[in-house]
Amino acid sequence: MFCSIRKFFFSIQMFHRYFLLNYVYLSAATISFGNVEQVSAGDWSHFYSINVRGYALTAKYIAPILKKQKSGSIINVSSTLGLVAIPNTVVYSSCKGAIIQLTRNLAHDLGPFNIRVNSVSPGRIESPVGDEQAKMLGLAEILNNFSKEASCLKRVGQAKEIANTIVFLISDLCPFMTGANLIIDGGMTII
Repeated sequence: MFCSIRKFFFSIQMFHRYFLLNYVYLSAATISFGNVEQVSAGDWSHFYSINVRGYALTAKYIAPILKKQKSGSIINVSSTLGLVAIPNTVVYSSCKGAIIQLTRNLAHDLGPFNIRVNSVSPGRIESPVGDEQAKMLGLAEILNNFSKEASCLKRVGQAKEIANTIVFLISDLCPFMTGANLIIDGGMTII
């Protein structure tokens, strides 16, 4: 993985010679189910490598480009599961919590170079991939019902609602916002 990330950023550096890089959007995740006793040491390494290390290495290699141009925005996708605990999601939830903290640290480190770093934490969002995974696990109806009952808005979120928030974050509408984690869950985490 490390080698492919480095090759990718070499390509970005070539691109950057001719174009300005305005933002980086990071949204990689894989999920594991189980409690702390059920998850293997290998699972911890595997899931942290994808869900956290990938974000960190991307920031490592994109930072010099953004610093050179003295501008840019990094958006990290986390999850409400990085904020609240539910049974049997210890690895995924801790990864998503780590992304929120990584966002804060990156905002602190890169802010002096006019680089903003923020994260979004969606709740249950209707999407083809998420819906298919939920169906495979036999959780689709349970998750949708829970999301509707447990949120203030009594519905599941839509992908375009997350996209609109990300567009806001990368735009010039919020040039003073950095280190923030925007929760987009229909009010689920406040109940």
